[in-house]
Amino acid sequence: MLPFLVGLSLVCAGTLMYEIVLTRLLSAVCWYYLASVSISMAMFGMTAGALAVQIRSEWFSQEQIPHRILQAVFATAVSIPLALIVALAIPIDFSYALETLFSFLLFSSVIAVPFFFAGVAVCLALTRSPFPIGRVYFADLFGASLGSMASILLLKLVDAPSGILVISVVLFLGSAAFAIYAKDDAYRRRSLIFAVAMLAIAGLNASTLHGIQPIWTKGRIDRRDDLAAELWNPISKVRALRPGWGPPQMWGPSTHMPPVTVEEIQMDIDDDAGTAMVHFEGDLDRFRYLRYDVTSLGAQMRSGGTAAIIGVGGGRDVMNCAVNGFRRVVGIEINSAIVTFDTRTFRSFSGFDKIPGFELHNDEGRSYLTRTNEKFDLIQASLVDTWAATSAGAMTLVENSLYTVDAWRIFYHHLQPGGLITFSRWYSGGEAAQTFRLFAVAWAMLLDQGVANPERYIALVSSGRISTIIVSNQPLSEKDVAKIRAFAREMDFHISFLSGEPTTVWELNKISGFRDLGAMSQLRDAGDFDLSPVFDGSPYFFNAVRLRNIPRLIARGGRGSNLRALLFVFTFMFAAVILVLAVIVLPLRRWSRQQDAPRAPAAGFVYFVAVGIGFMFVEIGMMQQLSIFLGHPVYSLIAVLGGLILSSGIGSLVSDRLRLCSRIATGLPAIAVALAVCMYTIAVIPVMHRFTGGVLWQRVAVALMLVMPCGFLMGFCFPVGLRWMSLIKQERNLPWMWALNGAAGTLGTFAAVLISMETSITVCVLAAAACYLLAAIAVMGSARPQQTA
Repeated sequence: MLPFLVGLSLVCAGTLMYEIVLTRLLSAVCWYYLASVSISMAMFGMTAGALAVQIRSEWFSQEQIPHRILQAVFATAVSIPLALIVALAIPIDFSYALETLFSFLLFSSVIAVPFFFAGVAVCLALTRSPFPIGRVYFADLFGASLGSMASILLLKLVDAPSGILVISVVLFLGSAAFAIYAKDDAYRRRSLIFAVAMLAIAGLNASTLHGIQPIWTKGRIDRRDDLAAELWNPISKVRALRPGWGPPQMWGPSTHMPPVTVEEIQMDIDDDAGTAMVHFEGDLDRFRYLRYDVTSLGAQMRSGGTAAIIGVGGGRDVMNCAVNGFRRVVGIEINSAIVTFDTRTFRSFSGFDKIPGFELHNDEGRSYLTRTNEKFDLIQASLVDTWAATSAGAMTLVENSLYTVDAWRIFYHHLQPGGLITFSRWYSGGEAAQTFRLFAVAWAMLLDQGVANPERYIALVSSGRISTIIVSNQPLSEKDVAKIRAFAREMDFHISFLSGEPTTVWELNKISGFRDLGAMSQLRDAGDFDLSPVFDGSPYFFNAVRLRNIPRLIARGGRGSNLRALLFVFTFMFAAVILVLAVIVLPLRRWSRQQDAPRAPAAGFVYFVAVGIGFMFVEIGMMQQLSIFLGHPVYSLIAVLGGLILSSGIGSLVSDRLRLCSRIATGLPAIAVALAVCMYTIAVIPVMHRFTGGVLWQRVAVALMLVMPCGFLMGFCFPVGLRWMSLIKQERNLPWMWALNGAAGTLGTFAAVLISMETSITVCVLAAAACYLLAAIAVMGSARPQQTA
């Protein structure tokens, strides 16, 4: 029995690790963080594998079970590296051509193959093993929980492709354990040999920059011909190119900037968002050119003070503060890979240890400021994004937590009297919506703080494609206004908004006309883009496209990052629909006709579809919500998945004690879930705000306390539904119900994403409560069970 339980734990651990590491790989390959694709394909593959067991029962006779499990686990281990190599060679980008759908369909199919074989193995282990179900479930849950934690450690040690190769090792070890259980020495030796070989391949791949890596990233080929270093971690892939001489990287340069040549190392995050590290040897005078960038305005207005720089990157804003004589500069950088490059790999190049009064913290900006009692003359964040957040079609990223009214309250209260918050964003074409929405966030925050005349506290200055917003906790003084005007004249910058000066930008006029915070919700429909202020309840600052505006934007030839994000989501969703129909619904429908099974009750269809959609709405909603709290979607993915899996499994085990003596008893778990989910929506935002200042492990513990009560109750619903179907003599239709639940979950991931973006995460989670309530109504209004169980 022990080899069986060890093997099952290793399979479940490896499968969940593959799902999590796959999300990290998707973030580098695609334009945005597509955790929903990984979750959806996991649901699809596991469901398809389980149905194969049901439909092809002749392949799985009782005496064959040990070897069939062994073969399925071995196939999972073999398919993972093969799926990795094939998937990385498939270009994923959007074009208005039919081949786009095919490439997304091909990509989705390839990454789902390992989940299919894992689904076969887990289904056989859970439904056909001779061992006590309680112990089998425990092995399943223990392995999944272990895998969720191990994936973080894995991504800290190796890159994502090498990590997936290591996961194959875990599954080969699971295959060896099942070979012991099946008494097959040949498979045991083969599995161990493959495990050692894959471990060696993973080590070699991790030791080179030119091994198995994505060929196509962000719609273009990655030639990897100028790399100096590359680091992966749980939240990003950061590359550093070889040092080179040339004009400095400037965000919003003045037309009057004199010619300058510097030595820089270009760094990029997930092959797109960039930052530059300039060679610094201690001479600050060489960096006077930074004053010619519009992002430098805040530092020049509060020269000699103290500053908190959110998103240090290569150190431009830090260096600008040093040039302006700041006596203390606190740098806050969440990305450990960038911190490693700045302070270790390229320490002699960055010269961070030579910057007077500078200290660097590897932390999330909002969380750090919540924990500290220090107040600053300047809080600055310049172009803090990874472009994964700009396309926040699936998950919010860490930077989204910086662009909400709730976050700006924290910044506001950590300013010295007369201190400044300065953020810089894009200000051209469709991306100008970022500046307007940031202006709305600042305006809403001032109204929330009781400021009667926000126009006196805020200014907006732009240069080329970049704008810098300046917000104070006191009215801007005449001296401040004079500095802004003088700076704009000297640098040929444009003042878009300043107290006492008219603005010709209708969006700014529209926003600044509001004097009531609640009324600002009208800005959702002010034009092509949603310009309403953003709150933690729906933290999609970068996604400003309303769904109903998509056809109009496409007709106009729109190609902005917002539109691209949504088109990615829809295309992956269409691919998922095709896969569900082709692999699950149609084969199962054909099988049910051949078996001449009795017609399934409508209540069964409603119940299992509602439970499947409801579960995914809760899961996706929680991950989106808690990513703000935990600092990154990877952490929320692990905390929510791990917490829900563990608590749902416990709920499934406890559900056996529930006697289905009446229709009310059958529907009671779903009603309890609906109530628990509603209580979660009431508690989550206040609890998040109360514990935002905690260190990561404390925030994870709080997140689990929010997640697990709902998960425990949700764990009742599926097994109770299966028992109910058996009691009403519908055993032969159980495969249908399983398929409906899995298909609903597969497609529910995308529906949850779209509902959250178009309305709010709260609406998405409340929709889940409605689904569970519908499931309860369906079973309570159906036929009475024949017997108790």
